[in-house]
Amino acid sequence: MLPEYAASYYMMMKLRLQNAEIPGLREKPPIAKEYEYQHKADKEELKEEYEKSKMPESGFMLRSEYEERSLSKDKNTIEVKPAERVEEYGMKYVPVPKYKLVKYNLAPGFTELQIPRRLNFDREVNGQGIVSSDFTFMVYPSIHYYASADCTTTDLYVIPLDTSLSEIERVKQANVIRREAKPILSTPKDIDTPYVFRTLTPVDFTEDNKKLLIKEKTGYRFDGIWKTDLWIYDFEAKKATSLPEVREAITAYWAQANGANLDESRWDIYPMGFDENDNNRIIVCAYAFTGRAPVFLGTWSIDTKGDTSKLQALSGSSLPISIVGYKLEYDGNISREFTEEEEKKLNKEEKEKKKHEKKLRREKEKALEQQYKLKLYQQEMEYLYKQQQLMKEYKGGSYSAEPNVDSI
Repeated sequence: MLPEYAASYYMMMKLRLQNAEIPGLREKPPIAKEYEYQHKADKEELKEEYEKSKMPESGFMLRSEYEERSLSKDKNTIEVKPAERVEEYGMKYVPVPKYKLVKYNLAPGFTELQIPRRLNFDREVNGQGIVSSDFTFMVYPSIHYYASADCTTTDLYVIPLDTSLSEIERVKQANVIRREAKPILSTPKDIDTPYVFRTLTPVDFTEDNKKLLIKEKTGYRFDGIWKTDLWIYDFEAKKATSLPEVREAITAYWAQANGANLDESRWDIYPMGFDENDNNRIIVCAYAFTGRAPVFLGTWSIDTKGDTSKLQALSGSSLPISIVGYKLEYDGNISREFTEEEEKKLNKEEKEKKKHEKKLRREKEKALEQQYKLKLYQQEMEYLYKQQQLMKEYKGGSYSAEPNVDSI
């Protein structure tokens, strides 16, 4: 609001000029009409600006503003916000799932990639992700289906996690939009051979999270899995290395031990994980499928560079396997009582939030109104000052007092 003395001075000057007459003039001079016209235009412009400031942001904008907002953005800078809570009226209790973090490779060797039937319709699905033990990044497989050849390929991607959140929230809010542009490992994309599937599954990290053990399974849609290959990915060197030497060692050993030709038999390896006592070695179990019951071909190990393969045991082994990575697992539903209490709490917070927003909106509107009145007053005083100067010219300077607008 304007100070009382300023408003009184303004009204006094306005009445004084309205009642004054310019000798020898029957109508206002052109300069006076120009002042008056310009004054009315300025008032209308100021009013429109004030009315516009009270309205929410409009879709109508200048071309320069539109082009500025239409510029492409780096996806890593895009803020991914969780879905906002929608107020529900008359809704009954709906079970809300809860999750927990558990070890990924527990029990060792049993983490398998489950390919759902909907892959045939969606053409792409994401598999279970494995989280590093420091909860800074996640690795997950993306499986692609090619209907023309009825075959499957896989890519492994890394998603950096938001370290500002709690550990479980980091994993829950991991989004594929944050993933690194290039996969760390991919199966061949040749789709000339129909009905072939190639999948990649993370097994586990080393204890320092610098390396990841990966298994690649190749098979035929109507004949099952053909073989499993080992891969090691080094996050520091950003390089994936295949380890075929362990399969070659197993084949050579059984050919020399009893003359068995494993290349002509159905057999496979099962990567268990890293040796807990030596993270530079990988533990592998091998089985032959030559009859009704699988034949155990021994527990083997190979170093991460593929230089040496060792037979650890022929009749089972108690070698300790390190279990490092984590995964998100369903842990039942949140109880009805807890959900209802949370609902009451959220409703209360929502009311307080709306009350606060309303208060801020009123304060903003009041500030805009005061700013508008002040600008309008300044325009009026400027106009009256010009009119006063004009009167002085025609009346011989009878008005010696000039209003000081800045001081008012």
